[in-house]
Amino acid sequence: MISINPGQIVYLEYLDQRLYAEAIQLAGSIRLWCRPLMLVGHLPCGPQQQQAIAEAATDPQASELELYDLKTAPDLVWPMDRFKMAYDTDFFALLFYLRIADDSGPDDLAKQQFQHFLHMCWSQDNPDNDYPQKSRKLISIR
Repeated sequence: MISINPGQIVYLEYLDQRLYAEAIQLAGSIRLWCRPLMLVGHLPCGPQQQQAIAEAATDPQASELELYDLKTAPDLVWPMDRFKMAYDTDFFALLFYLRIADDSGPDDLAKQQFQHFLHMCWSQDNPDNDYPQKSRKLISIR
């Protein structure tokens, strides 16, 4: 298990999407409370993901990646073992681009994409969704 400290940037991945978030604090011993920052979609599979993010950081307008600013998305409490540390700094350039861009898209679309991403991640972790488990609840804060 990785050690995560408040303020660190972490991410969740599912298929061709990556959710970047800022760690707020540990919620118990197995969950992390975090603040979503940005969702990146249409990433290539495999080791080319980081290269695609680096290329998009140099010229975001020419990139084919989908970028969603999650500044108004609710905080999230998620199982800590699903997060990876974001050691790259390229996503900061993308986040900065989103925050200053006039055409970053409506908040509703970003929230829809965020909710869809969370649903897909949750479904992946819980293939037997018909069986209720109190300890495996999806929690969103804000």
